[in-house]
Amino acid sequence: MNHKKEYDLEKLVNNCLDLLSIQRLDGTVLQVNPSFERILGWKAEELVGKQPFHLLHPEDMESTSREFEKLNQGLPTLSFQNRFQCADGSYKFFSWTAFPDTAAGFIYVTGRDITEAIEANRKISQLAAELKEANDRLFEQASTDPLTGLKNRRAFTENLRALLQCHRETFFSLMMIDVDHFKEYNDTFGHPAGDKVLIQLSSLLSEALSDQSVIARYGGEEFIVALPETSEENSILIAERLLQITREFSWEKKPVTISVGVATFLGKSKHSLEDKNQLSDLIESADKALYHSKIHGRNRSTHASGIECG
Repeated sequence: MNHKKEYDLEKLVNNCLDLLSIQRLDGTVLQVNPSFERILGWKAEELVGKQPFHLLHPEDMESTSREFEKLNQGLPTLSFQNRFQCADGSYKFFSWTAFPDTAAGFIYVTGRDITEAIEANRKISQLAAELKEANDRLFEQASTDPLTGLKNRRAFTENLRALLQCHRETFFSLMMIDVDHFKEYNDTFGHPAGDKVLIQLSSLLSEALSDQSVIARYGGEEFIVALPETSEENSILIAERLLQITREFSWEKKPVTISVGVATFLGKSKHSLEDKNQLSDLIESADKALYHSKIHGRNRSTHASGIECG
């Protein structure tokens, strides 16, 4: 027994959830399926016989014209995206695939509404940007001294190893700075006045140092400065300049001075500053030099080499 099975292609076209259209090579619409009205709101008679380029979003006209040029050359369009105006005036995003039959003069087009996917991706991108901004703020808060705005001790210590890695074959100096008689200043004028001194001093020091230098509040009234590519001689000159700037500044309550200790690592030595002990030794040497400045009258600088040779 032979059974003839008939396929109703029209049912497939009419019930397809995507947009289906047959057009001439110039874009004139010959046929559309009901999804055009369901998704866009345009009735078939409002589209058939017309070139609906005026319904494209203005920003998409040029790119869409380029796709039609390719179609006229016999090249298919795959997953091309643009925006199409709905009957209510709004725009929706579509992904189009089109295959030309240049011999017959037709283009067979399918389109899928991707508006929700585009909007979802936009929201995800926005949330990702907001999350990054929040994380950046948290990182900034975690690595910044809230009073002075300088790096805090934790951030400085974390960055120091990377900084030394970049300058491991050159001179590298480290400077410790302490505000002289700061406890006495706080006791006399109050903590708000003391905080103001720290804020002003951090600004003075930052402005006096090069962009290559890294300064941080190390704790209390103590600051630490990394001086990449800075020799012993130059580090001493920098320390003396900071002393002078601090002395000459017009402090509100009374003159403020600082004590400075400096240590220098000589590049290309047999030891590497990447070694944890070498890092600790450099900080310890600068701290000892600072202590030497303080016990020998304050308001002065000392290089660690001077102690070792003295």
